[in-house]
Amino acid sequence: MAGTMGNFWVGVSGMQSGQYAMNTTAHNLTNAGTAGYSRQQVLLSDVAYNKIGTSTYSPKQTGLGTKIADVRLIRDRFVDVQYRKELGREQYYQTKYDVVAEVQNYFGELESSTFRGSMMNLWEAAQELQKVPESIVTRSSYIAQGVTFIQQANEIYQQLITFQKNVDTQITDQVDRINELAQQIYELNQQILTVEAAGIESANDYRDQRDSALDELSGLISITYHENANGQVDVTAEGRTLVSMDRVYKMGTREASDTCEYLIPIWEDDGDNVFNMHYDPQKDPRVNPNARKVRVPCPELETDTGSLKGLIMSRGDSIPTYADIPIAPEAPERPARADYATDDEYNAALTQYTQDYEQYRKDYEVYVKEKDFYNTYLEPYTVSNIIAQFDQLVHGIVTRLNDILCPNKEITVMDADGNPKTIKVLDEDKAGLGMGEGNDIQGTELFVRRSVERYTEQTVTLEDGTTMTVQVYNEENANDYLSMYTLGNIEVNDKLIKNPSLLPLTNKEQESVQDVADRLIKAWEEDFATLGPNSLVVNDFFGYYKEFIADFANKGKTYSGIAESQAQAVQEVDNQRQSVVGVSTDEELSNLIKFQQGYNASSRYFSVVSEMVEHLIERLG
Repeated sequence: MAGTMGNFWVGVSGMQSGQYAMNTTAHNLTNAGTAGYSRQQVLLSDVAYNKIGTSTYSPKQTGLGTKIADVRLIRDRFVDVQYRKELGREQYYQTKYDVVAEVQNYFGELESSTFRGSMMNLWEAAQELQKVPESIVTRSSYIAQGVTFIQQANEIYQQLITFQKNVDTQITDQVDRINELAQQIYELNQQILTVEAAGIESANDYRDQRDSALDELSGLISITYHENANGQVDVTAEGRTLVSMDRVYKMGTREASDTCEYLIPIWEDDGDNVFNMHYDPQKDPRVNPNARKVRVPCPELETDTGSLKGLIMSRGDSIPTYADIPIAPEAPERPARADYATDDEYNAALTQYTQDYEQYRKDYEVYVKEKDFYNTYLEPYTVSNIIAQFDQLVHGIVTRLNDILCPNKEITVMDADGNPKTIKVLDEDKAGLGMGEGNDIQGTELFVRRSVERYTEQTVTLEDGTTMTVQVYNEENANDYLSMYTLGNIEVNDKLIKNPSLLPLTNKEQESVQDVADRLIKAWEEDFATLGPNSLVVNDFFGYYKEFIADFANKGKTYSGIAESQAQAVQEVDNQRQSVVGVSTDEELSNLIKFQQGYNASSRYFSVVSEMVEHLIERLG
């Protein structure tokens, strides 16, 4: 009778298992269109067997029913890892491309008002000035074009700085989002642990939420993760623990340096940088050439991952100037004997060459360190490098035109200790004057620094002991922003705007100095500079600007190509992933029918057993 009564449990367990399986199938169907949902599968197994005897070949057993062994998520974890890796790279390059695409608009090359147009207008105004240098109209036009040129240059510069600040805000937002996702993963870990602690139920919906958080996190920063035996996931970001079993290690931000307010991510616990790519004085190649170099993100090391890093590499950690682009020193030319009349003259020239070459060698060693620094801390940072290259162009145009209008020469004077030193002064023999009575002033530059005059009048002592009053040129100092002809610190001389007659194109006889006007045109045709220390092509101003625009346009095309390729890879992996985790409504409906039939069969079995027991009780009493 006990065996007969036990058959009730066989039917009950079958109905319970069928009902649970139908509930799971219905859950799959309900969430067929839910983003991040993974298909769940019911696994059935036997409860146990009772031994009722032994035969010659095997034991005699009777089953006690069925049970739900597990409700598992159908996911391919290896595909998940690949998806998140590809997504991180896509987000890195997509972020860098978006920055370049935005910056391109500032120069107006796709619009009617371009910066090249303002350069061209200033050059054409110089041509008109050459034709009639004594005309107030041509002088006024030239000065007006100078105003337009410098205003547009400063406007582009301000747009670039503003854009850097906007990117700075995005960096802060992404750091906050990383912390939110880390906290969310930690809380889901605890919820999963609580649900699954008894070993009865699987917290599959919580696992889906955690997987979605890991997906989003992998697009922001490079992560690795590992699921423990208790179902919790430990997450590391950039080689440091982000989420562990007992806590979340949050990120914060700090200013990049004492001179730059831009923010960089740090770990709140110890203040260490999240990324190993920020300036570190101990790794400065100019100070310590043997130090381990900072690593720029690259595909070879698989460090080009995450939109947060992409934003930082786009923005940069500084506001650079033209002085941050190193310029290679020129090697002295060895004298040829045929160029000198006597051996003494040749030997003297050879001695001077030896001294000059030794100085050149020292200067080149410094240049190599500066180039290494540039390639590590400036060139890879998109917007910072664009600012430095653009500033180099504007500085070159401004200083070259100023040097034509206000030429300098070097003289040797005695300092306060009686030692000789070389200084730059206004070359009064070559400098022109203003036009008209009361305007015969030398040294009136077209472009001025906002806080520093071009010259300071001083009385100096020459080597022969005589004294004279000169206009000493106030040199530019890379460590003093206000002393530099740099973007944001340049404007057109207000004296010339108010009185164009002061433009120094006249000699002492009040005749036009045609040579000065000629050189204002030739300045645009002469060699200027390379785009950077890694370029060998020396351009004039227009050639430099053309290469400058092409350089970051090519970078944008490269970033776009990689981003598109990565997006395709992400899509392919996601399709592969969806083929596993995605819900097929046809398959689920088929399962629903199958489980319903199983439930009905268990129900009929229960009814038969019930009728049999009832019959036995009624007949046997």
